[in-house]
Amino acid sequence: MTPLGTIGSMPTVDKQIVILGAGLAGLTCALELARAGVKPTVLEREAIVGGLARSYSEDGFTYDLGPHRLLIHDADQVAEFQRLLGGELLHKERKSRIFLQGRFFHYPLQVGNAMFSMPPATTARILADYAWARGRGLLRPSADRSFEEWVESRFGRTLYEIFFKQYTEKAWGIPCSRISADWASQRISLLSLWDTLVKSLRKAGNQPRTYASSFYYPAQGGIGALCRAMAQEVESLGGQVLCGQAVTGINRKGQRISQVRAGDQKFACDELISTIPLNDLVKLNPRAVPAPVIQAADSLRFRAIVFVYLFLNRPAIADDHWIYLPEEQFAGNRLSESVNFSINNAPAGKTVLCAEITCDVGDATWNTTDAVLAERVSADLQRMGFADLHPADIVDIRTHRAPEAYPIYDIGYQERVNTVLAYGESLSNFMAIGRNALFRYNNMDHSVEMGRRAAQALLDRQDRKSAAQVATESQYFG
Repeated sequence: MTPLGTIGSMPTVDKQIVILGAGLAGLTCALELARAGVKPTVLEREAIVGGLARSYSEDGFTYDLGPHRLLIHDADQVAEFQRLLGGELLHKERKSRIFLQGRFFHYPLQVGNAMFSMPPATTARILADYAWARGRGLLRPSADRSFEEWVESRFGRTLYEIFFKQYTEKAWGIPCSRISADWASQRISLLSLWDTLVKSLRKAGNQPRTYASSFYYPAQGGIGALCRAMAQEVESLGGQVLCGQAVTGINRKGQRISQVRAGDQKFACDELISTIPLNDLVKLNPRAVPAPVIQAADSLRFRAIVFVYLFLNRPAIADDHWIYLPEEQFAGNRLSESVNFSINNAPAGKTVLCAEITCDVGDATWNTTDAVLAERVSADLQRMGFADLHPADIVDIRTHRAPEAYPIYDIGYQERVNTVLAYGESLSNFMAIGRNALFRYNNMDHSVEMGRRAAQALLDRQDRKSAAQVATESQYFG
């Protein structure tokens, strides 16, 4: 066994380590520590573990907060998750589509196939706009500051408006001209229209860069089964995972955090790992935080999601893992059915359909009643041509609201994020990991790796900055 490290002069196993948030990053960190003999305390504000990767089960139905997929490329990691889940880890071939202008297109977007299946006049306009953008770029290269500039310079104005603009503005609630180009480079699978056309001519099927065509998913219990298994093992090794414990404050001694407050409880800490939203961090001890840091944190925003679930007394309406709905006529942004991830997620002959509706906390959508939201989702299905779905098929509805679903990459966000993270780094016993704490729209596998690296850092086996470096390189996250 690798010998345990030390932090300062105190052995690691004697340290009081507090972790904020029982999502994948926090629980991975806790589990790594617990297996090394440390007994961490994990504080989670929700009633169950999992964060955005949590699942619910009722009346034989299991459903997640929207579609989730585990992208695992390491055989040892697959074996580890199989062990945690009792061997029940499914390997699925991904199927996802976009419904646009009354038709389905493959996702990630096979632009070449989609473009040449459009009316000839539209295809001609796409090619002309691309030629114009290409020529202009040779004379005056695009600054690529915004999402709009990044896409237009690579695909032309027409294709940008047809395929990219609608969904992006609908999802984020702000114009594409205000969204950072970082979002495009991480989430658009093809480098340019020329890249698309070359691959089409070579009959390569528009294969996107590093496209994940398959994924893993638990056979039982939804995606949340993974976090539940982690939490159980942490507790079996002597750690604590406390749900319903929203953190309300932290106390400092100099440049160290000495105590965390949650409800009427206080937790002494020698090390603090945070996975909670980055802008909430500074609110836990505002008098000790410099004004520029507070200003930067206050300007960081998250996009919220209302998840609407229709429990249907009928088989799955489609075999997709998810379907994107970019047009404004649809209330939802994306549809998914948990039974397509595992047949064990619903009783035989039944399904649960999930619609994700992006919004802002406190706006009209956030405050709309469940019944009205269900009516809107049902209307979406009718517009998509699922006319055989009748009101009598809907046996129940549920909603869940996630206030911090997506960090909003508006222009200039990175400078503000760096300001807040620099404050965190000034605290000698603090680390931020995970999507919300780093304000980074990363995948599940990234969060797992962050948690693992954070634990290794506390065991003196890895640099303390290593966890925050996950998913920072220029890459496609699809």
